[in-house]
Amino acid sequence: MEGIVNEQGELEGRIEYLPIQEWFMKNGMKEKNHFNHSFLIHVAEKIDKGRLGQALEKLNQQHDMLRAIFRESQQSYRKTSRPAEIKELDVSGKSEEEIDEELTNWQNKFDIEGGYLWQSGIIRGYKDGSERIYIAIHHLVFDAASWPLIREDLKDLYEGKEMREKGSSYRQWVEGVKECGKRATAEEKQYWENINREQGQQETWWGKLVEDRNGELKGTGMEFNADVTQKLLQASREVYNCEVNDLLVSALGYALYEVSGEERNWITMECPGREAIDQGIDVSRTVGWFTTMYPAELKIGKDVRETIIENREGRRKLPYNGIGYGAIHGYDKLPTILFNYLDYLGGTTENSWQIGFPEKSGQGMSMDNKSGNIIDFNGLRIGGKIRFSIESYLRAEKHKELCEVFKGKVEEIASHC
Repeated sequence: MEGIVNEQGELEGRIEYLPIQEWFMKNGMKEKNHFNHSFLIHVAEKIDKGRLGQALEKLNQQHDMLRAIFRESQQSYRKTSRPAEIKELDVSGKSEEEIDEELTNWQNKFDIEGGYLWQSGIIRGYKDGSERIYIAIHHLVFDAASWPLIREDLKDLYEGKEMREKGSSYRQWVEGVKECGKRATAEEKQYWENINREQGQQETWWGKLVEDRNGELKGTGMEFNADVTQKLLQASREVYNCEVNDLLVSALGYALYEVSGEERNWITMECPGREAIDQGIDVSRTVGWFTTMYPAELKIGKDVRETIIENREGRRKLPYNGIGYGAIHGYDKLPTILFNYLDYLGGTTENSWQIGFPEKSGQGMSMDNKSGNIIDFNGLRIGGKIRFSIESYLRAEKHKELCEVFKGKVEEIASHC
């Protein structure tokens, strides 16, 4: 695909599904329309609704996936569509629960078939005089790496600046991933075949540790302080020449071993995607859902150092960070333990137009939606700290043990490094 010309203008026409989108559409989630990303942008001044509306219209023209529609088992761009009406909320005198309920109501009625995929709003009434711009966008057309793109472009447009040129389109990315599957070597195909065969053996004994797959989902949040986070970042760069991910999954490997008694455990690695799959494709400024998933084996070595190196080298063997797996096999047979860590979300050093953390923006996803996983690890580095949310259907004592061992091992690895 070398020499490809980026699609410009307001696009229209059919787009094939990326493997992650196909997984979502086949997953059987009860509330497909309520599966979103939402966040607040902190603005240090009064927001002009008219200017914001004009900026949102241009944003809608610029990012084609905001105009996507999902009908008859396919997705397509609409050439034109108007942004939803800007909602408004005054939070003065309201409890956190009332605010959360209202912001959830702003995003739980999306319609992927009708093309209502995103909602904006203005939130006022903060004691310091600041205001918030509310953004909620369905996950089918948006991911965490798209957050800073929307923030940056919306800020520029609101301030009357020129629109920056598009990169490659989401459609071009989908075609590029498809090509990755077609040009996969026999060795790569055999690698994934072997992994599929081996990882399928663990599901039976992990299932024995589950309390009730249809019961209550247990959730635990944890935060690693700035000192631990800095040590992990420094060690990944200076000691192991690896990503922070490699240190964190090594800690997870120990935690899974302690809970299951098995030295080899298989997980689903979730990654942001957007790899350099072709020199003619640049999606650094493209909004969409680019997530990649693949099965990965976590091993336990004779000590912490050997464990980290083994897991690092296992990841380095993967062409394009595992993108080929979905292109070849799809996501029907992945391990039911998922690990997802986003090392840096992006942002700004300015006092205004910051993505507000940890301000709540409503429930982005319906509680009735089930991923099918036994365990979900979701992490993020923000504000100089690594934060994790861990959810599982394990028995209560096993869930607690898993969380405690993981936290202890992350801190031990930071100290060891």
